[in-house]
Amino acid sequence: MKNLNDTLPELMRRATENLEPESTDLVERGMARGLTLRRRRTALFTATGATAVVATAAVIVGGNQLFAKDAPPPAASTTTKQSTTITQQAPKPATLNETKATLIKLLPARLKVAKAQVWDDGGGYQAELLVNDGKGLSLLSLAIRPPANDSGCSNQKPGTCTTRADGSRLTVMNEEIEERAAGVLFNHVYVVRPSGQSIVLSSFNGSTVTRKGAVTVEKTRAKPALTTAELIGMVDSRAWRFPPKLVESNTPDKPQPTSPGVSKPPVPVQQTLQTLRAVLPKGLQVTQPTTRGGLPDDYNAASVLVDDGKGKSYVEAFVTYEVPMIKKCGVEGAPNHCKVLPGGGVAGWDKNSPEYSDARQAKEGVLGNTAVIRYADGRYISITSYNAVGEKGSKHTRPRPAISVEKLLEMAGDKDWKFPGTKK
Repeated sequence: MKNLNDTLPELMRRATENLEPESTDLVERGMARGLTLRRRRTALFTATGATAVVATAAVIVGGNQLFAKDAPPPAASTTTKQSTTITQQAPKPATLNETKATLIKLLPARLKVAKAQVWDDGGGYQAELLVNDGKGLSLLSLAIRPPANDSGCSNQKPGTCTTRADGSRLTVMNEEIEERAAGVLFNHVYVVRPSGQSIVLSSFNGSTVTRKGAVTVEKTRAKPALTTAELIGMVDSRAWRFPPKLVESNTPDKPQPTSPGVSKPPVPVQQTLQTLRAVLPKGLQVTQPTTRGGLPDDYNAASVLVDDGKGKSYVEAFVTYEVPMIKKCGVEGAPNHCKVLPGGGVAGWDKNSPEYSDARQAKEGVLGNTAVIRYADGRYISITSYNAVGEKGSKHTRPRPAISVEKLLEMAGDKDWKFPGTKK
């Protein structure tokens, strides 16, 4: 089972991976960089396609002919031919509420809406509906984007993407298996109109469930509530209006500030390893200690294999010192679960997070528990425990990671950690 933040919105991001990147502020870049240094796991598959747009030429021509037929004849003294033109203004960008209303309006009549939410993700709009036709709840996810670059069908799964006669591109996935959510299937349609505007719709045979503060998706019915044919009909509707187009700035990006820990007194990597061993739960067999980083890098990393008698688990700690910034939850690169710390900064965690997003996950079955603390002054630490002897490249050795998220957060918050470039 995977949480909703890592399952459904991720599908939207995978579908729009080839679009132009969204502009992010320093906070987002800082958070993303921190997790990238932790060897952020990215095994995303893209789904790029196309949609239909109805040509307006026939409307304009028909309008002109009707106007000409109903117009009064020219005065007898007029010798010049009169001409009449119709100017069509581009539709105004849609608002969030208008997008939600359009999505609900286009639903088949048999479906009743149990819950609806919509939000701006910085590059377009996303929405989620829980619908019910009497056979169980079904999640419907939407992502809608203004014009942006698109790579066409070249990188898509064979047979899923086609270019239509009007130049639009359509990707269709029928009853695809969501490998990291038991029994969950989804129907998926992604269209890119000739104008570059795109719409993604996905219908699942599952719904969201909250347990102990964690949001997950679970199977609630045999099949998704909407078929791919119904999804195509919805995305091809002329009722859609799109979010505002992103305004590109001609101002070059400012260079990212250098980490304040560079060229300052380092922390020996062996000291980081010693701290990791000291904060581990008691009673574990500890083997294969390794380190990396140190000078001239601005980070330290240490890892060990631990065994509680139920199988080996790879555990890695990563410490660094970033540019101090305002910390908040919900930014790009942040963990799926997050809370703001009383003294500033954030603590985040991921529980039983799958290592892969493709068929390798079913083959290797590697899961990770991760705890992250980013302090307001720029100190950053992450600790991850896997249910395998490594992050990638080997099958799992136990059902779950040896160390729980709760214990990892306790370990990460230990006062004995020292951060490169600081005296803390």
